[in-house]
Amino acid sequence: MARFALELVARILRYLIMNTQVVNEELDKETRERMQQREEMLNREMARLWQEIEQRDQELRDQELRKQEKSVSAWASLFLAALQHWQFWAVAGGLVLLFGLCWWLRKRSHQTASKQTASSSEDNSRLDTDKKEQEEKLSIALNVGTISAQRLLDVPESLTTVVELVDELLRRCRNLSRNAFVPQPKPAIAVGNDIDGMSHCEDHAVYHLLVPLKPPRGHSFHLEMDTVEAMPARKSRLRVELECTCRREDMLCFLHCCKEELRQNQSASLLDTLCTGHRLDMEKTTRWFQILVKAAWVVLPQSTRQCLTVLPSRRSCKLRLTDRSSNTLLIEVMFGVQQDGSDTVLSIE
Repeated sequence: MARFALELVARILRYLIMNTQVVNEELDKETRERMQQREEMLNREMARLWQEIEQRDQELRDQELRKQEKSVSAWASLFLAALQHWQFWAVAGGLVLLFGLCWWLRKRSHQTASKQTASSSEDNSRLDTDKKEQEEKLSIALNVGTISAQRLLDVPESLTTVVELVDELLRRCRNLSRNAFVPQPKPAIAVGNDIDGMSHCEDHAVYHLLVPLKPPRGHSFHLEMDTVEAMPARKSRLRVELECTCRREDMLCFLHCCKEELRQNQSASLLDTLCTGHRLDMEKTTRWFQILVKAAWVVLPQSTRQCLTVLPSRRSCKLRLTDRSSNTLLIEVMFGVQQDGSDTVLSIE
């Protein structure tokens, strides 16, 4: 790069000198001599600079060569020193291999011991489980369709547990459907002719529960009266009517708001979803409740320990509950409605 710059400067100077000679042809002889002397001096200076640059380049090449020779000699000396101590490295390598072998043998012995311990504990737990199963089998009646004395004694406690489980399930159902205009299930009531809401089918206990339905916001339920005695039948039909909710701030009024506004800003009314005409359709209600129960069961803690199966049914929700020991019980949930001004709950057809 420096050589190129000097050559460029020399060419520029020659060009200027020649132009100066052309332009100043009329200059005197003394001036031309001074310019020639000046040119000769510049040429000598450039030659000197060329010589210095070549000398410096040679010195740099010599220094680089000496560094490479020193590096090669250093690596050679290290290699020779390592060769001189090969006995030390051989002993060190043998010790490392011996240490690794000891560590592997110790790890393998620990794994074998842990497997033996785990297998022995598993055998003990299997024996305990078999013993428990035998004890449970002894407490079950020998004849199909009967209930042993031990199960009869446990009926009140088991029924309470089932009712509490169903109430927790219903509470989750209410939370999932609180923003929709659908019936709200109230706490369950044990019903039936057998032992306080419990009967038996083959070797499974069957729990009969009645769940009163509460009308959603803006709706009311009315039992249809018997035409003969002017009294509600034991199994009644439920008539659904809309109520004015213009004063409420949490919903639009189904009676006095236009259909387009209701369609855009609010869920459909109960008449448009689970009713046939103005009556609550129990088949539609049962299908809706079965879907709601499946969604609510997933969020319960009991779902990790027990399996809930919704059985096919048209007018009641039948559930089968199975635990990890394959113990099974059946729950039948029927729907009802509370009479106005009384605590009587009537089932709905």
